[in-house]
Amino acid sequence: MCPPTCVGRMALVIATFAMNGMFAQSVSPSGSQSGPGAQPERTQLRALIDQLVENNPEIRAARYRHEAATKRPSQVGTLPEPKLTFVDFGVGHPFSTLDVSNFAYKGFGISQEVPFPGKLALASEEARREAQAEGAAYRSIVLDAISRLKIAYFEWFNAAKATEITRKNRDLLDQFEKIARARYSVGKGIQQDVLKAQVELSGLAQQLELLQERKEAAEAQINALLNRPIDTPLGAPPPTLRRSPFQMDLEALLGAIQEGSPQLRARQFQVDARAVGIDRARREFRPDFGFSFQWQKTSAQFPDYYMAMAEVKIPVYFWRKQRYALEEASARVKEARENYAATRQELIFAAKDQYLAIRTSERVLALYESGVIPQAALSVESAMAAYEVGSVDFLSLLSSLTTLLNFEIQYYTELTRHEQALARLEPVIGQPLAQP
Repeated sequence: MCPPTCVGRMALVIATFAMNGMFAQSVSPSGSQSGPGAQPERTQLRALIDQLVENNPEIRAARYRHEAATKRPSQVGTLPEPKLTFVDFGVGHPFSTLDVSNFAYKGFGISQEVPFPGKLALASEEARREAQAEGAAYRSIVLDAISRLKIAYFEWFNAAKATEITRKNRDLLDQFEKIARARYSVGKGIQQDVLKAQVELSGLAQQLELLQERKEAAEAQINALLNRPIDTPLGAPPPTLRRSPFQMDLEALLGAIQEGSPQLRARQFQVDARAVGIDRARREFRPDFGFSFQWQKTSAQFPDYYMAMAEVKIPVYFWRKQRYALEEASARVKEARENYAATRQELIFAAKDQYLAIRTSERVLALYESGVIPQAALSVESAMAAYEVGSVDFLSLLSSLTTLLNFEIQYYTELTRHEQALARLEPVIGQPLAQP
């Protein structure tokens, strides 16, 4: 819900002054723009998110990393390649052949290394869980990038909205400065009114420069996230910002972290993969095997024969190799569990922090909507009526008007803070909250 607009009341102020003859020429309501040319196209957040997912290099890198990880389980779970052998055995000199030496032979064979049962299955399972961790990390990166885009987009909207309101304020002050000068020239006003209006106009010019800097910085950040030239024009932001509903309490929010946070799921998959790694390290204490078969062709005086062979690779140096590999795997499991606990605590803090920001913003926005802005608008109307009969001076009327406009800027700033807090929560719980 947007605050009651003050543009109509400001136009009423100017119209009232115009009817009283305080303007030398007619003026249009402040903030209105006329002239040739169509309005710039509105930039929708949904379209920017689609471009982000497609073009952001960080997201694309994570996508390829996940895709690469899914190719690992089959590789590590497959037997080593067999070996084909060819033997040309001669006797006496390099050119001995089957017909020259009775001991010469030619042989063809094949050999296969076979790890101890279970080793390949465990390697495949560990790689599969690592791929799951990469998948969860990919989703986390996507949500984090979308969150950063939304935060920049809301900042861009806020800077544009504040610029719009400040320009309206500047236009009104410019007209009031003319009123003050007209009253002063006919002896109905004082020079202090003119000087105060001019000082306010100078201050607003400074504010507009700072707001333009904020707007351009937000645009640059959006373009960087979308992986396009930094000075690509964005068009115009939407005319207003709808407050996103938020119904979750803190307990439900913490439950959503445990169930749906991609960061936490990635950590859990890492713990699972490292646990499988311990089983793999224990299997390395078991021997591997090798089998080979060879057929040999001899001279005509001897029959052909074959040779079959079995080998066992014995881990005789286990106290220097396999034992340390098991200790390494155990340490990595502990590391993964601590990383999980640390990530969980960070997410809980982030959720609590943003939850408090959201609830505070909701209360502040309610105060603006139900009390602050309506009261400031009534103050402007009262000051206008009192000024017409000479009960208050020009500076009091000017102060009431600028206060109303400043409250409207503060309202949109708080609304932006509310939406940004929701956007920061999205990668924490793994689901969209702020408006798309």
